[in-house]
Amino acid sequence: GYSNIYVGTVEGFPSYDTVLKKLKQTKTKKVYLMPFMLVAGDHAQNDMAGDEADSWKSMLKAKGYEVEPILTGLGEIEGIQKIYISHIAAAIQGETEE
Repeated sequence: GYSNIYVGTVEGFPSYDTVLKKLKQTKTKKVYLMPFMLVAGDHAQNDMAGDEADSWKSMLKAKGYEVEPILTGLGEIEGIQKIYISHIAAAIQGETEE
């Protein structure tokens, strides 16, 4: 429901080019990069926020965007942890979702 949040993938769709097109359309100036993964591991640290020329951070900076990576995995967010715990508790009790 938010008009200023975009999801992109390193090896799939939506791609960097898809997200870049949306950023241009909305005349965005600052980009926050945050992994949509349980752990902010190798892909987040290198492909998304690394200093290499082919990282999202570097490519966006080269296009003139101010870029701020946030290297927090979803597993570090209390609300996500609670969801995992409730699913584990349900699995232990033999409950399933249908």
